[in-house]
Amino acid sequence: MKRAKSRTASGIRAPLNRLLPDCPMTAQRNVLFLIADDWSRIADCYGNGVVHTPRIDALAHEGTVFEQAFCTSPSCAVSRACILTGYHSHSHGQYGHCHGIHGFSTHPHITSTLSSLKAHDYATACIGKKHVEPPGVYPFDFEPEVNARNGVELARAAHDFWAAHPDQPFYMHVGFTDPHRAGRGFGNERPYPDVPETQYSPDDVVVPPYLPDVPDVRADLAEYYQAVSRFDFGVGCLLDALEESGRADETLVIVTIDHAMPFPGAKASFFDSGHHCPFILRAPGITIPGTRSQSLINWTDIRPTLHDWCGVPAPEDLPGRSLLPGLADPSVPDWEYTFFSHCFHEVVDYNPYRVLRGRRYKFVRNLAAGLTTMLPTDLFRSTTWTAVRRDAIPSMGERPTRHVITREPEELYDIEADPTESVNRIDDPDLQEVAAQMRAQLYQFRRDTADPWLEVDFQEGRIDRLEPR
Repeated sequence: MKRAKSRTASGIRAPLNRLLPDCPMTAQRNVLFLIADDWSRIADCYGNGVVHTPRIDALAHEGTVFEQAFCTSPSCAVSRACILTGYHSHSHGQYGHCHGIHGFSTHPHITSTLSSLKAHDYATACIGKKHVEPPGVYPFDFEPEVNARNGVELARAAHDFWAAHPDQPFYMHVGFTDPHRAGRGFGNERPYPDVPETQYSPDDVVVPPYLPDVPDVRADLAEYYQAVSRFDFGVGCLLDALEESGRADETLVIVTIDHAMPFPGAKASFFDSGHHCPFILRAPGITIPGTRSQSLINWTDIRPTLHDWCGVPAPEDLPGRSLLPGLADPSVPDWEYTFFSHCFHEVVDYNPYRVLRGRRYKFVRNLAAGLTTMLPTDLFRSTTWTAVRRDAIPSMGERPTRHVITREPEELYDIEADPTESVNRIDDPDLQEVAAQMRAQLYQFRRDTADPWLEVDFQEGRIDRLEPR
């Protein structure tokens, strides 16, 4: 189950030339990174036949859809730091939100995709939501004030950036606010100039198996679907702007998310419903249109991929690897497992866990299982959670409601037999060998990545000091 690395000390461009002898290596290779806020695999290209996402679906037909993509942490700021630095949350230091009273920040010695690309004369832009700190780690040249729910405004800012940097390769990070919650709704109550409004009936939505099928939940999901369609329109605006710029043939496009949807049992939880995310990639000259990848990937693989595309050497200690060789050469070994690492969401939402997720089994180590987990503020105020509390709904779909806010020290799930992760099999005598193997592998991962939480084992009441490094 060892994960092979594709990076080389001498750089990235040479391996791609060997894999892709017919792929033109242009003087400038650009990146357009489109990231939504709290979006799950809710699009027609991911099997949802209700929500209207024609531009995302069109991109999926032109590129590669990753079926088994997982965020490393189901929290907004934390996940974005993972994406941009390539390190897990316990390594990069931005353990939770960076804004306001929360105050978490990436360690200043950490590098990012931005700092590396700027050293190779790339122009960098963040249009819309950024949610990472400090600026020294994330040096953007261009950060305009925009309404990040309005794709027309975002595209206009993109044109301004390209006009200001006509001769430089670029990394453009477009952070949409949709479909994140806004108070108790999703920002649908206000108009957005030139942006169409797509409404949905609560009767038509697909209720996930981890939510109760009650009217308030359906109404909440209908509002969420509207925000997803507004995001899709914004994706189309940016893709059209890229075509108009004349630089699409040299630009890697990624459409993805920080983590899954803002509903109890998804966002800020270790369940697949919080980590299993959409990820669509179009790399001109590399991706085969309409392909679907089953490789288990996580967000630490994004930075190596971007470096690989741009031909810029990546740090040797990154835990991930580039996705590009696997797209070009089916003989590249598949990836059979992935890791999650979570610490905080808001400063009061302390829910540290580490996870090893394989094809069939998931092993969870909850590092503070004795604490009742607090929901993120937007989930706690949501129409869905209000209904659950008001009506004392005992189960969230197939999961007991108590499982949303309580944890066992260790949990083991058979994903094939129990896809909603409703039955903890950690004490199953038939799975003790599986548990032991995954426990050891997860521990080794934590040592390899210098997890500071290894120093204190809250579950067994002892302190385990790491060996001197």
